[in-house]
Amino acid sequence: MKNLNFTIAVLFLVTIMMGCSNETDSIAAQGNDAYNLLTMKKSPAIWSDCQVFATNGTNSNFKPTAGNFDELYNGANFKDGVGAISESKPGDRDFNGGRWHVNTLKEGVDPDKYPNACAVEDLDLNDFMSTSTYFECPMRPIKGMSGN
Repeated sequence: MKNLNFTIAVLFLVTIMMGCSNETDSIAAQGNDAYNLLTMKKSPAIWSDCQVFATNGTNSNFKPTAGNFDELYNGANFKDGVGAISESKPGDRDFNGGRWHVNTLKEGVDPDKYPNACAVEDLDLNDFMSTSTYFECPMRPIKGMSGN
């Protein structure tokens, strides 16, 4: 079971990265309910401060030593089934434009521990471990989607 949870976390991360490396259609106009959001295959969603964002496709990546980045947490089943939570979002003073360092749920932590989490403040950061994965993928808001 632990390996299955890790595999799911890795697959989600690969999905985000694939969405970032390919041009994606805007999903903001596709409706505003979680079901439509989660069934879209081209652009995964990310929570930040209880606002949900779609990824914006780019062909960019970066080296960890090349500047600042934001923390992205994945591997758990967050609110509405969204698979990641960011510490920062567009409009925040400390937002780094979608440059990410990935932290994933530690082995042995129940992935269903955070069913209502939609902000980093909802997480126990001790439940997550740092990875060596860094990538670039800007975020865009999805109108009408809020965790509040």
